[in-house]
Amino acid sequence: MKVRWDDLEAVLEVWRSGTQERAAAALAVDQATVSRRIARLEQAAGVKLFTRRSGRLVPTTAGDVLLSRLEGVDKSINAARVALAAASAISETTVRVAALPFVAHRVLLPGLSLLVKRYPGLRIDLVSSERPPALLAGEADIAIRTNRPTESSLVARRIAVVPMRVYAPVIDPDTPSWIGLVGEAEATPEAQWINENVPRNRLLLRLDSSQAVAAAIARGAGRGVLPVFIGRAEPGLVAVSDVVLVREVWIAVHPDLHQTPAVVATRRWIEDAFASMHLKE
Repeated sequence: MKVRWDDLEAVLEVWRSGTQERAAAALAVDQATVSRRIARLEQAAGVKLFTRRSGRLVPTTAGDVLLSRLEGVDKSINAARVALAAASAISETTVRVAALPFVAHRVLLPGLSLLVKRYPGLRIDLVSSERPPALLAGEADIAIRTNRPTESSLVARRIAVVPMRVYAPVIDPDTPSWIGLVGEAEATPEAQWINENVPRNRLLLRLDSSQAVAAAIARGAGRGVLPVFIGRAEPGLVAVSDVVLVREVWIAVHPDLHQTPAVVATRRWIEDAFASMHLKE
């Protein structure tokens, strides 16, 4: 039996409104069209779907069976319409994301293809820096930080807690040498931990990012403190401590933008990317 969606839609609207007249108004058609659609469906099915009671059309037993299925279908179609409208609103939009270097390179970039496939027209400007951007001054639309934003007007939430361990080179796990951080990265919690726990004469090299530290450790330059998802991913590294500290990761959004479709889509992608890292130790 071939069934048309507009016939099913007429059944739904008559059930909701109780009359063909009100159903016609909701569907932006005339009453004769609603009547014709229901009659066509009843003829195809060989059953009556409605009966008149106290001036209203109420479903028969067969109508109840059909409507119990149609409600779910209608919700799915409406969800698809919303998704399509959101995708249309997102198209040709640029979202500026400012992230910590280790987040940009190890969390966001690996999952960027998924976002592009979901929203082909969405453009991302991804800037990596240890310095928090001034969202309220328009430096970015979304910022990913390791401390809770102090600006009360920003829309912010914690999205992850990143454990950090000491890693050493597989080729020399007992090396006494250490690798620290310099530049913007010198203000990070791991840099402070090293300054407090490592003798200065053991600190033989300082680099400006966790990415660089991981590469140097893998080549035997010394040991350093890294997020666990970087340490796990590098075959030349071995963990030589328990968790020594954790870094919270917060996402902050400009208050004027947090409900726009493009920013909502990007924020969800960022949260999904962190969830896929399985950060619990």
